[in-house]
Amino acid sequence: MRPLKIFRSLRLLLAVGLVTAASAQNPSQPVKAELIAVKSESFSQSVSATGTLRANESVILVPEISKRLVKISVTEGADVAANELLFKLDDSELRAEMAELDARLKLSQSNKERASRLLPSNAISHEQFDALASAVTVLEAQRATLEVQISKTEIRAPFAGRVGLRNVSEGALVSPSTPLIALQDISRIKVDFPLPEHYAGQVKQGQKFTFTVAGNGTVFDGKVSVLEPAIDPATRSLLVRGLCENPKGLMPGGFAEVTLTLEGSSEGVVVPTQAIVPSARGQGVFVIENGKARLQVIQIGVRTEDRVQILRGLKEGDLVASTNLQRIRPGVDVVAVKP
Repeated sequence: MRPLKIFRSLRLLLAVGLVTAASAQNPSQPVKAELIAVKSESFSQSVSATGTLRANESVILVPEISKRLVKISVTEGADVAANELLFKLDDSELRAEMAELDARLKLSQSNKERASRLLPSNAISHEQFDALASAVTVLEAQRATLEVQISKTEIRAPFAGRVGLRNVSEGALVSPSTPLIALQDISRIKVDFPLPEHYAGQVKQGQKFTFTVAGNGTVFDGKVSVLEPAIDPATRSLLVRGLCENPKGLMPGGFAEVTLTLEGSSEGVVVPTQAIVPSARGQGVFVIENGKARLQVIQIGVRTEDRVQILRGLKEGDLVASTNLQRIRPGVDVVAVKP
């Protein structure tokens, strides 16, 4: 008796499965789905990129001449003003040369003045006077050159900013190859990021973008300031530089996640991303006409996470199924349900 009961149970289950399959394949059974009315709206695309934060201005200060460092006037990590004295090199030898040169120049000027008084009476020739005048000019040029050398013993801040860690101490012999300290202007922060070359025509100067950095929940605003005038042949990308006017908490060298809304937004029909189904000829959607489904081949344009721009195949007002797509087939009756 027991094997007979098992056989009857299996036969019953098989009959129920066949009935269920027949019902699923029966086109007379309407499929319930959410229907979306296609409408025209403004469509824009946002792209993401990884960027690098850079100081508005940055420089590593080095001396222009080889001298001994006699005084450090800057504190590490301090904010400094433009043209503020930071380091002083030994200028004693140059000052001694200047004193000698001033004495020679004073004598040469006196000789020139006396010659200028004698010249009208022909007590001195024009050639002699020209030689004395030339001597004064040469000494004045030498003095100007020496003044430039003395000015190079003072290392000043080329712009306002914040200094970092100094690499030397007082008494060190420094040369043009000796880095003294780094100076950064972080009143504004530059954001450099690459974009694929096919977006090159959709980015303009003044265009706004947003970015975030690791460890900071703030969303910062930026504006495109410069576009590289050429595509990088190695990466096939366009380098874009933006500027953040309010960089509170940002530091140069940091990593930025940039989101940029491209220009060229246009009016067009859009559908939800989930409404797209694969087709033998590409992409398609199920258009519902008079309660029946019809597979419509489409050509898509810009695609985002939740919307797809339709370039060809749909018109405003068409009803498109967005759910239960696995059960919908061409010719099947479809009943609209509320989302």
